[in-house]
Amino acid sequence: MSITTRRRTLAFAVTCLILVAGMAPAQEILTANEYFENVASNFRSIENYVADFVWTDANGEMSGVLLYKAPNLIRIDFDDPADQWLISNGDELLVYLPRYNVVLQQELRGGSGVGALTAEGLAIMRRSYNVAYLEGPEAVPLEEGSSEMVTKLRLDRKQVTEGFREIILSIDENGYIRRLVGTMVDWNEVQMDLSGIQINQFIPDARFDEELDAAASVNENFLFDPEE
Repeated sequence: MSITTRRRTLAFAVTCLILVAGMAPAQEILTANEYFENVASNFRSIENYVADFVWTDANGEMSGVLLYKAPNLIRIDFDDPADQWLISNGDELLVYLPRYNVVLQQELRGGSGVGALTAEGLAIMRRSYNVAYLEGPEAVPLEEGSSEMVTKLRLDRKQVTEGFREIILSIDENGYIRRLVGTMVDWNEVQMDLSGIQINQFIPDARFDEELDAAASVNENFLFDPEE
């Protein structure tokens, strides 16, 4: 997987992850659709959150801190690769690659991409994928040998135009999305883990601003042509 492809994959996966990073409070046994709808309902109460994350693909790992503020602000500060960041305000996505001093800029279509990081975005996701329990409503280990228990949902795409063929969501005992594993169109698998999630912290809007290096090269619309 090339560097450009990896960045595209990361940006797309971040979009899907934030859409489902709400809470699903413990209740009586629910159908998978009801459980998913609880996540969407509770997302409406989230003003912002901060979480540590680790991204894993065939090329290795990237890690950092993710910040989200309703309705559509998102920032990721990477510690590996150091000084790399990703910012979006819903209308534009910026990814800075310090190794090359390059900024990847993407104008977002209305109602798509990172601009859909809302409860409405969850509804769009629900319409695009069939939802089922992976192994049933009972909690299971996050992975083999793990003592962390999660409920796993499987999302299968309804149309071939969706970027993921399949998404597996692992929801921890506190009701947070702990892990997303996605199978891409090319059958490559990617994984993002969230931990240390803190809901409704004080996060000023200025945290999502970044002054660009005047010497940095800008690569515009690296994901798609917004006019098409």
